[in-house]
Amino acid sequence: MMPARSSAKISICVLAYLVMVATAAVVDQPSENTWQISAPILSPGPKGAFDEVAVKDPSLVFFEGRWHLFYTARSKTDYTTGYVAAEELTGLRSAPRHELKMIRGKTRYGCAPQVFYCEPQRRWYLIFQNRDANYQPAFSTTTTISEPDSWSQPTPLLSKDTEAKWIDFWVIADQTNAYLFYTQAHQGVIVRSTSLEDFPSRWSPGKMVFDNVHEAVHIYKVKDRPEFHMIYELNERGLRSLGLATAENLTGPWQRITDRYATGDQLQTTGQASAWTEIVSHGEALRTAYDQRMEYDPTNPRWLIQGIRKDQLKAPYPTLPWKLGLITRIEADPGSANRRP
Repeated sequence: MMPARSSAKISICVLAYLVMVATAAVVDQPSENTWQISAPILSPGPKGAFDEVAVKDPSLVFFEGRWHLFYTARSKTDYTTGYVAAEELTGLRSAPRHELKMIRGKTRYGCAPQVFYCEPQRRWYLIFQNRDANYQPAFSTTTTISEPDSWSQPTPLLSKDTEAKWIDFWVIADQTNAYLFYTQAHQGVIVRSTSLEDFPSRWSPGKMVFDNVHEAVHIYKVKDRPEFHMIYELNERGLRSLGLATAENLTGPWQRITDRYATGDQLQTTGQASAWTEIVSHGEALRTAYDQRMEYDPTNPRWLIQGIRKDQLKAPYPTLPWKLGLITRIEADPGSANRRP
Protein backbone atom coordinates (compact mmCIF):
# COMPACT_ATOMS: atom_id res chain seq x y z
CA MET A 1 0.00 0.00 0.00
CA MET A 2 1.31 3.46 -0.89
CA PRO A 3 2.11 5.65 2.14
CA ALA A 4 -0.42 8.42 2.75
CA ARG A 5 2.29 11.09 2.46
CA SER A 6 3.41 9.86 -0.96
CA SER A 7 -0.15 9.60 -2.14
CA ALA A 8 -0.80 13.20 -1.10
CA LYS A 9 2.30 14.40 -2.97
CA ILE A 10 1.18 12.63 -6.14
CA SER A 11 -2.32 14.09 -5.83
CA ILE A 12 -0.92 17.60 -5.46
CA CYS A 13 1.31 17.13 -8.52
CA VAL A 14 -1.58 15.81 -10.60
CA LEU A 15 -3.78 18.70 -9.52
CA ALA A 16 -1.07 21.23 -10.38
CA TYR A 17 -0.61 19.64 -13.80
CA LEU A 18 -4.34 19.71 -14.54
CA VAL A 19 -4.55 23.38 -13.54
CA MET A 20 -1.59 24.18 -15.78
CA VAL A 21 -3.13 22.34 -18.75
CA ALA A 22 -6.53 23.96 -18.23
CA THR A 23 -5.00 27.42 -18.02
CA ALA A 24 -2.96 26.87 -21.17
CA ALA A 25 -6.07 25.68 -23.02
CA VAL A 26 -7.95 28.83 -22.08
CA VAL A 27 -5.16 31.30 -22.81
CA ASP A 28 -3.13 29.68 -25.61
CA GLN A 29 -1.60 33.08 -26.40
CA PRO A 30 1.86 33.32 -27.96
CA SER A 31 4.32 35.17 -25.77
CA GLU A 32 4.97 37.64 -28.59
CA ASN A 33 3.15 38.57 -31.79
CA THR A 34 4.81 39.91 -34.91
CA TRP A 35 2.89 42.29 -37.16
CA GLN A 36 3.45 43.48 -40.71
CA ILE A 37 2.62 47.16 -41.01
CA SER A 38 1.32 48.53 -44.32
CA ALA A 39 2.10 51.90 -45.79
CA PRO A 40 -0.41 54.50 -44.55
CA ILE A 41 -3.84 54.07 -46.11
CA LEU A 42 -4.97 57.50 -44.91
CA SER A 43 -2.79 60.51 -44.09
CA PRO A 44 -3.64 64.08 -43.07
CA GLY A 45 -5.28 66.14 -45.79
CA PRO A 46 -3.98 69.23 -47.60
CA LYS A 47 -3.46 72.61 -45.97
CA GLY A 48 -6.74 74.17 -44.94
CA ALA A 49 -8.65 70.86 -44.95
CA PHE A 50 -10.79 69.73 -42.02
CA ASP A 51 -8.25 66.91 -41.47
CA GLU A 52 -5.02 68.73 -42.33
CA VAL A 53 -3.29 67.92 -39.01
CA ALA A 54 -4.28 64.31 -38.23
CA VAL A 55 -6.52 61.36 -39.07
CA LYS A 56 -7.16 58.94 -36.19
CA ASP A 57 -9.66 56.73 -34.27
CA PRO A 58 -10.80 54.65 -37.29
CA SER A 59 -14.00 52.64 -37.57
CA LEU A 60 -14.42 50.55 -40.69
CA VAL A 61 -16.97 48.29 -42.43
CA PHE A 62 -17.13 46.58 -45.82
CA PHE A 63 -20.57 46.94 -47.38
CA GLU A 64 -21.85 46.57 -50.96
CA GLY A 65 -18.36 46.25 -52.42
CA ARG A 66 -16.80 49.24 -50.69
CA TRP A 67 -14.84 50.01 -47.55
CA HIS A 68 -16.53 52.73 -45.50
CA LEU A 69 -14.12 54.46 -43.13
CA PHE A 70 -15.13 56.90 -40.39
CA TYR A 71 -12.38 58.67 -38.47
CA THR A 72 -11.50 61.51 -36.15
CA ALA A 73 -10.24 64.46 -38.18
CA ARG A 74 -8.09 67.23 -36.73
CA SER A 75 -7.84 70.65 -38.30
CA LYS A 76 -5.76 73.49 -36.91
CA THR A 77 -8.53 74.24 -34.42
CA ASP A 78 -11.07 71.41 -34.09
CA TYR A 79 -11.69 67.69 -33.80
CA THR A 80 -14.49 66.51 -36.11
CA THR A 81 -15.53 63.28 -37.85
CA GLY A 82 -14.54 62.42 -41.41
CA TYR A 83 -15.78 59.84 -43.90
CA VAL A 84 -14.16 58.25 -46.95
CA ALA A 85 -15.05 55.19 -49.06
CA ALA A 86 -13.38 53.09 -51.74
CA GLU A 87 -13.47 49.61 -53.25
CA GLU A 88 -9.94 48.83 -52.05
CA LEU A 89 -8.28 49.89 -48.80
CA THR A 90 -5.45 51.49 -50.74
CA GLY A 91 -8.04 53.49 -52.67
CA LEU A 92 -8.97 55.37 -49.50
CA ARG A 93 -5.80 57.46 -49.92
CA SER A 94 -7.14 59.27 -52.97
CA ALA A 95 -10.91 58.99 -52.47
CA PRO A 96 -12.97 62.14 -51.76
CA ARG A 97 -13.17 63.04 -48.08
CA HIS A 98 -16.22 64.36 -46.31
CA GLU A 99 -16.55 66.17 -43.02
CA LEU A 100 -19.69 65.00 -41.22
CA LYS A 101 -20.67 68.38 -39.84
CA MET A 102 -23.75 67.01 -38.06
CA ILE A 103 -21.58 64.72 -35.87
CA ARG A 104 -20.97 67.16 -33.04
CA GLY A 105 -22.18 68.43 -29.69
CA LYS A 106 -22.90 71.95 -28.48
CA THR A 107 -19.52 72.84 -29.97
CA ARG A 108 -18.01 71.58 -33.24
CA TYR A 109 -16.24 68.78 -31.39
CA GLY A 110 -17.47 65.29 -32.32
CA CYS A 111 -15.12 62.35 -32.76
CA ALA A 112 -14.00 58.77 -31.94
CA PRO A 113 -16.74 57.22 -34.12
CA GLN A 114 -17.94 53.62 -34.15
CA VAL A 115 -20.07 52.48 -37.09
CA PHE A 116 -22.32 49.41 -37.37
CA TYR A 117 -25.61 48.30 -38.91
CA CYS A 118 -28.40 47.57 -36.43
CA GLU A 119 -30.25 44.70 -38.11
CA PRO A 120 -33.41 44.81 -35.95
CA GLN A 121 -33.94 48.47 -36.88
CA ARG A 122 -32.54 48.29 -40.43
CA ARG A 123 -30.42 51.37 -39.98
CA TRP A 124 -26.80 52.40 -39.52
CA TYR A 125 -25.51 53.86 -36.28
CA LEU A 126 -22.61 56.15 -35.57
CA ILE A 127 -21.70 56.16 -31.89
CA PHE A 128 -19.38 59.03 -30.97
CA GLN A 129 -18.33 61.43 -28.25
CA ASN A 130 -18.71 65.15 -27.86
CA ARG A 131 -17.56 67.48 -25.08
CA ASP A 132 -21.01 68.07 -23.61
CA ALA A 133 -21.11 67.15 -19.89
CA ASN A 134 -17.36 66.41 -19.70
CA TYR A 135 -17.53 64.05 -22.69
CA GLN A 136 -20.97 62.77 -23.59
CA PRO A 137 -21.92 59.72 -25.68
CA ALA A 138 -24.16 60.47 -28.64
CA PHE A 139 -25.47 58.74 -31.75
CA SER A 140 -26.64 59.50 -35.25
CA THR A 141 -28.39 57.19 -37.74
CA THR A 142 -28.93 56.74 -41.46
CA THR A 143 -30.37 54.13 -43.81
CA THR A 144 -27.76 54.91 -46.48
CA ILE A 145 -24.18 54.68 -45.30
CA SER A 146 -22.75 55.87 -48.63
CA GLU A 147 -24.46 59.28 -48.40
CA PRO A 148 -22.42 61.48 -46.02
CA ASP A 149 -25.16 64.11 -45.71
CA SER A 150 -27.84 61.60 -44.72
CA TRP A 151 -26.86 61.18 -41.06
CA SER A 152 -29.42 62.43 -38.58
CA GLN A 153 -28.87 65.19 -36.10
CA PRO A 154 -27.16 63.72 -33.02
CA THR A 155 -29.00 62.52 -29.93
CA PRO A 156 -27.45 61.90 -26.50
CA LEU A 157 -27.09 58.18 -25.88
CA LEU A 158 -27.60 58.61 -22.13
CA SER A 159 -27.13 61.24 -19.46
CA LYS A 160 -23.96 61.17 -17.41
CA ASP A 161 -24.36 60.09 -13.81
CA THR A 162 -20.76 60.49 -12.60
CA GLU A 163 -18.36 63.44 -12.63
CA ALA A 164 -15.47 61.38 -14.03
CA LYS A 165 -14.42 61.69 -17.66
CA TRP A 166 -16.00 59.13 -20.00
CA ILE A 167 -14.32 58.43 -23.32
CA ASP A 168 -14.32 56.11 -26.38
CA PHE A 169 -17.84 54.67 -26.49
CA TRP A 170 -18.43 51.25 -28.02
CA VAL A 171 -21.63 49.26 -28.62
CA ILE A 172 -21.91 45.51 -29.22
CA ALA A 173 -24.92 43.21 -29.04
CA ASP A 174 -25.68 39.54 -28.45
CA GLN A 175 -28.96 37.83 -29.30
CA THR A 176 -31.06 39.75 -26.77
CA ASN A 177 -29.17 42.78 -25.42
CA ALA A 178 -26.98 45.66 -26.47
CA TYR A 179 -23.98 46.64 -24.35
CA LEU A 180 -22.23 50.00 -24.08
CA PHE A 181 -18.56 50.01 -23.07
CA TYR A 182 -16.41 53.03 -22.30
CA THR A 183 -13.37 54.06 -20.28
CA GLN A 184 -13.85 56.11 -17.13
CA ALA A 185 -11.10 58.46 -15.95
CA HIS A 186 -8.56 56.74 -18.24
CA GLN A 187 -8.55 53.79 -15.88
CA GLY A 188 -11.61 51.57 -15.48
CA VAL A 189 -13.81 49.95 -18.13
CA ILE A 190 -17.54 50.47 -17.59
CA VAL A 191 -20.36 48.48 -19.19
CA ARG A 192 -24.10 49.18 -19.36
CA SER A 193 -26.79 47.17 -21.08
CA THR A 194 -30.26 47.46 -22.55
CA SER A 195 -32.51 45.12 -24.47
CA LEU A 196 -32.25 45.16 -28.25
CA GLU A 197 -35.91 46.10 -28.26
CA ASP A 198 -35.17 49.23 -26.19
CA PHE A 199 -31.87 50.17 -27.85
CA PRO A 200 -30.59 52.92 -27.87
CA SER A 201 -32.34 53.94 -24.63
CA ARG A 202 -33.05 52.57 -21.12
CA TRP A 203 -29.46 51.75 -20.22
CA SER A 204 -28.72 49.97 -16.95
CA PRO A 205 -26.47 51.52 -14.28
CA GLY A 206 -22.76 51.36 -15.04
CA LYS A 207 -20.67 48.43 -13.82
CA MET A 208 -16.86 48.32 -13.78
CA VAL A 209 -15.67 45.12 -15.45
CA PHE A 210 -11.97 45.79 -16.11
CA ASP A 211 -9.21 48.08 -14.89
CA ASN A 212 -5.75 49.47 -15.58
CA VAL A 213 -6.27 50.67 -19.15
CA HIS A 214 -5.81 54.07 -20.79
CA GLU A 215 -8.65 54.25 -23.34
CA ALA A 216 -10.00 52.88 -26.67
CA VAL A 217 -11.62 49.69 -25.39
CA HIS A 218 -13.12 47.82 -28.34
CA ILE A 219 -15.10 44.59 -27.97
CA TYR A 220 -15.61 41.87 -30.61
CA LYS A 221 -17.44 38.57 -30.89
CA VAL A 222 -15.05 35.76 -31.84
CA LYS A 223 -16.01 33.98 -35.06
CA ASP A 224 -17.27 30.40 -34.51
CA ARG A 225 -16.68 30.48 -30.76
CA PRO A 226 -18.85 31.52 -27.76
CA GLU A 227 -16.25 34.06 -26.73
CA PHE A 228 -15.60 37.81 -26.76
CA HIS A 229 -12.34 39.71 -27.06
CA MET A 230 -11.53 43.09 -25.59
CA ILE A 231 -8.78 45.13 -27.21
CA TYR A 232 -7.63 47.91 -24.91
CA GLU A 233 -5.04 50.65 -25.18
CA LEU A 234 -2.17 51.30 -22.79
CA ASN A 235 -0.07 54.46 -22.62
CA GLU A 236 3.46 54.32 -21.27
CA ARG A 237 4.86 57.88 -21.36
CA GLY A 238 3.17 58.55 -24.67
CA LEU A 239 3.97 55.18 -26.24
CA ARG A 240 0.65 53.54 -27.06
CA SER A 241 0.11 49.78 -27.39
CA LEU A 242 -2.75 47.27 -27.40
CA GLY A 243 -3.61 44.57 -24.89
CA LEU A 244 -6.04 41.66 -25.08
CA ALA A 245 -8.64 40.30 -22.65
CA THR A 246 -11.28 37.61 -23.11
CA ALA A 247 -14.64 36.62 -21.65
CA GLU A 248 -17.47 34.17 -22.26
CA ASN A 249 -20.08 36.85 -21.52
CA LEU A 250 -20.08 40.54 -22.32
CA THR A 251 -20.67 41.45 -18.68
CA GLY A 252 -17.59 39.44 -17.69
CA PRO A 253 -15.66 38.29 -15.87
CA TRP A 254 -12.89 39.47 -18.21
CA GLN A 255 -9.53 37.73 -18.13
CA ARG A 256 -6.45 39.76 -19.02
CA ILE A 257 -4.45 37.68 -21.51
CA THR A 258 -1.58 40.00 -22.42
CA ASP A 259 -0.60 43.67 -22.27
CA ARG A 260 1.61 43.07 -25.31
CA TYR A 261 -0.90 41.98 -27.93
CA ALA A 262 0.30 44.62 -30.42
CA THR A 263 3.22 46.96 -29.68
CA GLY A 264 5.54 49.17 -31.64
CA ASP A 265 8.52 46.87 -31.23
CA GLN A 266 6.54 44.00 -32.81
CA LEU A 267 6.06 45.86 -36.10
CA GLN A 268 7.85 44.86 -39.30
CA THR A 269 7.85 46.94 -42.46
CA THR A 270 7.99 45.61 -46.01
CA GLY A 271 9.28 47.63 -48.94
CA GLN A 272 9.26 50.92 -47.03
CA ALA A 273 12.25 53.21 -46.71
CA SER A 274 11.44 53.91 -43.07
CA ALA A 275 8.71 53.11 -40.59
CA TRP A 276 5.95 55.73 -40.42
CA THR A 277 4.87 54.54 -36.98
CA GLU A 278 6.63 53.14 -33.95
CA ILE A 279 3.52 52.75 -31.81
CA VAL A 280 0.17 50.96 -32.12
CA SER A 281 -2.93 52.91 -31.10
CA HIS A 282 -6.74 52.74 -31.32
CA GLY A 283 -7.13 49.50 -33.27
CA GLU A 284 -10.29 48.60 -35.20
CA ALA A 285 -10.59 45.02 -36.49
CA LEU A 286 -11.39 44.27 -40.09
CA ARG A 287 -14.63 42.54 -39.16
CA THR A 288 -16.24 39.51 -40.77
CA ALA A 289 -19.53 41.43 -41.10
CA TYR A 290 -20.93 44.91 -40.47
CA ASP A 291 -23.75 44.34 -37.98
CA GLN A 292 -24.21 44.96 -34.26
CA ARG A 293 -22.57 41.64 -33.29
CA MET A 294 -19.13 43.08 -34.09
CA GLU A 295 -17.69 39.72 -35.16
CA TYR A 296 -14.04 39.23 -36.17
CA ASP A 297 -11.71 36.33 -36.94
CA PRO A 298 -8.82 36.27 -34.46
CA THR A 299 -7.06 33.42 -36.29
CA ASN A 300 -6.20 35.88 -39.06
CA PRO A 301 -6.32 39.28 -37.32
CA ARG A 302 -5.97 42.51 -39.25
CA TRP A 303 -6.29 45.85 -37.49
CA LEU A 304 -6.59 49.37 -38.79
CA ILE A 305 -4.57 51.48 -36.36
CA GLN A 306 -3.43 55.04 -35.87
CA GLY A 307 0.30 55.57 -35.65
CA ILE A 308 3.12 58.06 -35.34
CA ARG A 309 6.90 58.06 -34.93
CA LYS A 310 8.44 58.50 -31.50
CA ASP A 311 10.30 61.66 -32.53
CA GLN A 312 6.96 63.29 -33.41
CA LEU A 313 5.50 62.82 -29.93
CA LYS A 314 7.28 65.85 -28.45
CA ALA A 315 4.74 68.27 -29.91
CA PRO A 316 1.47 69.22 -28.14
CA TYR A 317 -1.12 66.45 -28.55
CA PRO A 318 -3.58 68.42 -30.76
CA THR A 319 -0.78 68.99 -33.30
CA LEU A 320 0.39 65.37 -33.59
CA PRO A 321 0.25 64.15 -37.24
CA TRP A 322 -1.48 60.80 -36.79
CA LYS A 323 -1.91 58.52 -39.80
CA LEU A 324 -3.89 55.31 -40.35
CA GLY A 325 -2.45 51.99 -41.51
CA LEU A 326 -3.07 48.26 -41.44
CA ILE A 327 -1.27 45.69 -39.30
CA THR A 328 -1.48 41.97 -40.13
CA ARG A 329 -0.16 39.26 -37.83
CA ILE A 330 2.71 37.23 -39.23
CA GLU A 331 2.42 33.55 -38.36
CA ALA A 332 5.49 32.00 -36.80
CA ASP A 333 4.98 28.58 -38.44
CA PRO A 334 2.36 26.81 -40.61
CA GLY A 335 0.82 25.04 -37.63
CA SER A 336 0.20 28.29 -35.78
CA ALA A 337 -2.59 29.29 -38.15
CA ASN A 338 -5.05 27.34 -36.01
CA ARG A 339 -3.89 28.69 -32.67
CA ARG A 340 -6.23 30.57 -30.42
CA PRO A 341 -5.29 34.28 -30.25
